[in-house]
Amino acid sequence: MFIPIGLDQTTVRRLPWVSFAIIAVNFVVFLTVGADVRNAEDEIARRGQEVMAYWALHPYLAFPTKMLPAEMPESQRERITTLAEGMRSLSQKAPASDEQRDQELRELDGLVEKFREALTYHPYKAWGLVPANPRAVAFLTSLFMHAGWLHLLGNMLFFYISGPFTEDAYGRPLFAALYLTSGLASGLVHVAAFPNSEAPLVGASGAIAGIMGAFLVRFVRTKIRFFYFYFFFIIRSGTVDLPAWIVLPLWFLQQLFFAGLSTSSGVAYRAHVGGFIFGFLAALAIKQLRIEERFIAPGIEKEISVTQHPALEEGMELLVRGETGAARAAFQKVLASEPRNADAHLAIWQSHCQDGTAVKGVEHVVRAMDEELRRGDVTLALGHWREMVAATGNGGPAALRFRLGTTLESEDPPAAIEVLRHLAGDQAAGLLTEKASRRLAALGTPPPVASPRSPASAATAAPATSTHATVVAAAPVFTAPAVPTPRPPVPPAAVEAPPEPGPFDEGPEPVREAMGETGSRVFPDVAVAEEIPPTSAQPGGFDVEVCALETLQPEGPMVRATVGGSELLPFVEVEKVVVAGISGAEHPYLVLDLVLHASPGAPRQVERLLSSQFDPRHLVGRPDLSPLQAFRELVRIIAEGAHAELHPATILVPSAKIPTFSTIEAYEQEILIPVL
Repeated sequence: MFIPIGLDQTTVRRLPWVSFAIIAVNFVVFLTVGADVRNAEDEIARRGQEVMAYWALHPYLAFPTKMLPAEMPESQRERITTLAEGMRSLSQKAPASDEQRDQELRELDGLVEKFREALTYHPYKAWGLVPANPRAVAFLTSLFMHAGWLHLLGNMLFFYISGPFTEDAYGRPLFAALYLTSGLASGLVHVAAFPNSEAPLVGASGAIAGIMGAFLVRFVRTKIRFFYFYFFFIIRSGTVDLPAWIVLPLWFLQQLFFAGLSTSSGVAYRAHVGGFIFGFLAALAIKQLRIEERFIAPGIEKEISVTQHPALEEGMELLVRGETGAARAAFQKVLASEPRNADAHLAIWQSHCQDGTAVKGVEHVVRAMDEELRRGDVTLALGHWREMVAATGNGGPAALRFRLGTTLESEDPPAAIEVLRHLAGDQAAGLLTEKASRRLAALGTPPPVASPRSPASAATAAPATSTHATVVAAAPVFTAPAVPTPRPPVPPAAVEAPPEPGPFDEGPEPVREAMGETGSRVFPDVAVAEEIPPTSAQPGGFDVEVCALETLQPEGPMVRATVGGSELLPFVEVEKVVVAGISGAEHPYLVLDLVLHASPGAPRQVERLLSSQFDPRHLVGRPDLSPLQAFRELVRIIAEGAHAELHPATILVPSAKIPTFSTIEAYEQEILIPVL
């Protein structure tokens, strides 16, 4: 026995969605109508038994030949009729009168009608193609009906071997059209061959035969792999590869042979023959008209090919010739239109290394590593980080090193230790030095002795130049604004009463009683030192911790949580930023939720900042802005520094309205939980 199991080639350019969808629909339909088929067959069997039981009690009545299928061969019909006449002659029963015979005959005819009515309710009759009564929709629906598991699995096996590869060559629209028209052609051939048959045609074999015919034309030299086994004193089995130009014609000749012998519509050999011929001729037409080469292949190649900026190729050629200045100019053209093009950033870095000025290219290799981490290419980012350290002694921004090290913890712990030790030994990295040391302790590695100032951050640190301490971002990918220290409290008499604008319009903000302190402001002019509520578990599978926002650091916001005092929340830990207004009670306020990256097996952590607890103008160092403008600027700084998703995306547009809810619970249900 030979069973096809695959081809000698196993790759396609794109996922064959049409083929997978056809297979899935066939299985779904089969499972869906399975119960209806069993119920219908039980009803037909019961009605048939009633007819035969009644006739056995009254054998002198004529045998109900209406029960016999119309497509039954005449020889079988005569054999059954002769057997029934023999039973009548042997019976000693006779009706009491002609009236009784007529009444019994009418009862028998009624039972036969109920039997025939049960036949019409069978799903195969309802959805299959009945040649004696062909319906247009049945030419389609019959392709997805099957008479049993063996019928379904056999068809899907042949289709799985030929369908995906034909779809990959012809494209999805043409392949779908070929499949359906092959099914239509096979149905027409079957109806023409058995115009009086009442047996429904079901199954996808006609359409699959069409795909096999097209496969023979398109993949004539492809080899089909068969599993074989046979018994000759001992069982032998194995696999063998046979070319399509041998196997498929042999299969077609077999179907043609049985179609010539067939006088009934039991197995639809003629539908197979019709579908195969149609698919074969359609593929020949596609080949002769060069439809695949002219229309299909270019579109597929364009979809799957990775195109690059023309200036990138030009710059690479200049770099190879040693014209580094001209090459950098070409790469800058690429970055003007594609600022996140990692290849262009890396090429500029390489050009500086080639000139012996690697320090000037640090910004670009850092941006390339940032993009690689965004894509999940951690190993590539690690290689470029090591290259940068070896060439310049500069480990890059502290936030980038922390992000790289923590990402490597699960994939490559030794490499994570290498990066985190570099960061932990850099005293100029600020608060991230302590965080890196904690990570190393968790990995079982003691931190190194921190140096007063390492090359990794010496080039990026900036001294304070005013009465307020000024911090400049070290990461080239994000520059934080000047961050002043908290200014002294303003006397209450100096605070002017604001007018009454809309809840979240530009200008002075309305007063609100928030967090239990009467008289606090949505954007207060003085620092609010109220008690911070503890972390609360929410029914949506996330934990909310309300924090006070104190300052902005280059690595992230400094927040004061319930326990442990002030702590840095690194940008690298923030995945999403969500903003909303709460307009319930007496006065409105704004919510700024920082959704942290998910941890396996733990609920999502949300750090919640309330506008009643900070002055955004103070935090961003822009007293010239209105409070709401400064709030939008604060949101922008956090979102860009963390490369986080922003919800709503229009929050940074000055004229955009902030979504407002009556309660914090309504906001969480409608915005926060769906975002999570």
